[in-house]
Amino acid sequence: MELNLPIFDQLAQCQNLLIAGMGGGFDVFCGLPIYFELQRRGQKVHLASFSFSDVVNFKGGVRLTDTLVGTTAEYKRIVPYFPELYLSQWFDEKRGESVTIWCFHKTGARPLLKNYRLLVEHLSIDGILLMDGGVDALIRGDETGVGTLVEDATSLFVVNELTQISTRLMGCLGFGAERDMAYAHVLENIAALTRAGGFLGACSLVSRMEVCQAYEEAVLFVQDKEFQDPSVINSSIVSAVQGHYGDYHLTERTKGSRLWISPLMPIYWFFDLPTVARHNLYLPQLRDTDTFMDAVRMYQLCAQHIPKRPSARIPLS
Repeated sequence: MELNLPIFDQLAQCQNLLIAGMGGGFDVFCGLPIYFELQRRGQKVHLASFSFSDVVNFKGGVRLTDTLVGTTAEYKRIVPYFPELYLSQWFDEKRGESVTIWCFHKTGARPLLKNYRLLVEHLSIDGILLMDGGVDALIRGDETGVGTLVEDATSLFVVNELTQISTRLMGCLGFGAERDMAYAHVLENIAALTRAGGFLGACSLVSRMEVCQAYEEAVLFVQDKEFQDPSVINSSIVSAVQGHYGDYHLTERTKGSRLWISPLMPIYWFFDLPTVARHNLYLPQLRDTDTFMDAVRMYQLCAQHIPKRPSARIPLS
């Protein structure tokens, strides 16, 4: 059973595609089924992550700058919270493949843009698919619940600046897996993107797909490593693919909280990235940020002056 990608025509034009997680070490995992499907079709694909790990002080891998390193399976020491490193090891141990996961340190937009430009040149990238675990990348900034939008917005700003790359897309996986989100506003945002021609379609992961089985194996392998906090979002997606519903907990990390696992979580939503960027009210404020805290402070300052939409609920029950 194949993954029925609605954006395959756009991706097929790329000779060297980069699938990059928008924020946090596990966002890139949400792009793995797409990575496997494109590889199966003979396409050249690379993986990257806007990482939460200590990229600067990491001693292994392939270093391009102080804040950009490619993790490889050769590094065998235990590292606290470095899912990208253990993903490289999973590729090596379970698939016999040498795969470098490129990791950007958590910075502001200016150094991240510099690193993206360097990696684009280093790998001859001609297409980028940004992947968000969850849907807070669709937040505009005027919602009543915004999730953790700063990391995603920083990645969105940077890739939107790479205008020399014609294929720039964004995907979301894990609708409903995040707390403190105004999901009615998210659906309203998708409707606005649809009117603007920016919504490119959706498809779902199904347990019978080999690409989905490999994704689940990778998630569970990395989460089982020492000192690796499990991903709530990816655990929720895996739970939904397995057919669980409601307050089901795959990992001890979420015990004590209330989850709502649902069939919405394994659905991919795809968008034209520049169109998403134009709808984001916060993005222009990121241009001159150097540190991640610069980006946080700019969001906090900007948020004070953006009128909020009235609270809304999805009227399904």
